[in-house]
Amino acid sequence: MGEIYETLTSFESTGLLLRDFFISYDGTTLKEAYSALDKNASTLTEREWLEAEYDFNALFVGPQTLKAAPFASVYLEEDALVMGKSTLSIREFMADIGLSINKANNIPDDHISYVLELTVLLSANARASSEYQVALNRYAMEYVANWVPGYIEKININAQTVALKTVAEKLSFWLDELNTRVSL
Repeated sequence: MGEIYETLTSFESTGLLLRDFFISYDGTTLKEAYSALDKNASTLTEREWLEAEYDFNALFVGPQTLKAAPFASVYLEEDALVMGKSTLSIREFMADIGLSINKANNIPDDHISYVLELTVLLSANARASSEYQVALNRYAMEYVANWVPGYIEKININAQTVALKTVAEKLSFWLDELNTRVSL
């Protein structure tokens, strides 16, 4: 399946760049991912990078209560808990199409980075298979559309830096394009 990544559309490539941003695990990977997403990243000062890293952690990592938790279950579950029924539901959906999450990094299946990657994988395969187009439509309309707008809103409300607000805007545009692609 590696060859599929060689023929990605701009929409799909952007999805993977967003994935890389949200899965960043330190200041270096955050800077690399943001730089790939925004051509103006090179103008950020060292202090602005530190502020963006702090903002990223406050929003998505912790140690305090997350201001914009990157897990679908927080938005879809009545108790707003990670690893709820919706997480198991997405795990079943992936199993139905022959996929699973690599558990090596201990990140729940409903993390935004996995959601973005699965969307890209479905989109890329949908060009060759109507079965994948059906799966993409279902996934986008029944899952992604039910929580990612709320996630973007949480980022917009709580982000303290231009960098994080820029990523929220890029994710919003990407989601708009996804909605256009599945509503055709």
